[in-house]
Amino acid sequence: MNKLGLIFIFSGALLMGLSGLEKILIFTSFNGNAHQMQAIIDLTPSYLWNITNFTFGFGLVSFILGLINFFRKYLYQVIKQ
Repeated sequence: MNKLGLIFIFSGALLMGLSGLEKILIFTSFNGNAHQMQAIIDLTPSYLWNITNFTFGFGLVSFILGLINFFRKYLYQVIKQ
């Protein structure tokens, strides 16, 4: 079960990184600079921007579940006391 926690941690970190890459690709597709971030968010269709947010959310949940699973025995001992 310890390996399952590591798998969730790795996949969560990968999904969070993918979310950042997706936002960078959307940003570079408009040839904008950092001062135009709100304009790019407004120009991007909401369903496309939500994909990056959902990817980050699922990655964060997966990462947290992996941490909980990895440190499960330690957390059980702390709660038991």
